[in-house]
Amino acid sequence: MTDQFTLATVTATALPQIFGFLFGRLEAALDRRAEPREEEASCPALVEPPAPFSLRSETLTEERLDRLTGALHELAVYQRNPNLIQVDDEALVRTLSQVRDDLEVVYGQRFTFVGERRPTAGVRVVQRIDEVEQGAVARGARAQRVTERAAVDIDQFTRVVRSGGEVTGLDVEGTLG
Repeated sequence: MTDQFTLATVTATALPQIFGFLFGRLEAALDRRAEPREEEASCPALVEPPAPFSLRSETLTEERLDRLTGALHELAVYQRNPNLIQVDDEALVRTLSQVRDDLEVVYGQRFTFVGERRPTAGVRVVQRIDEVEQGAVARGARAQRVTERAAVDIDQFTRVVRSGGEVTGLDVEGTLG
């Protein structure tokens, strides 16, 4: 789990914006009728505008769907009653933190809000590979150059890598950051 929002990093005025952004992304991720699509949204509380949203449906595991569905039901009360959105509501802050963790995986990017002490929005790559054959290459990200603004989170798991196969998390050949 990434760092939870804290009273020191989230102001009372920003929390409703953060709630609205995360709740909207949560609803979109759970809309099973929707085809995976790229969409844009803005949130003044984000440090940097997000990349276009592209739902990575393979990340919507049964466990994650159960967790997100439960969070949607819990957060619906706040959606109907925005006056309940308060920074001292520990249950709300904990739920929003978990939703953000899951949405960062589902959308493959970080969501960093103003005042937080964590890397800014960046790239998140999750790879689950059963087998890499001889001569095959499995690469998480590729760039020629990495700037000081780069924020990359790569999570890889490979069951078998055959002799001559290669698994690379980051191959820097283009600009990253």
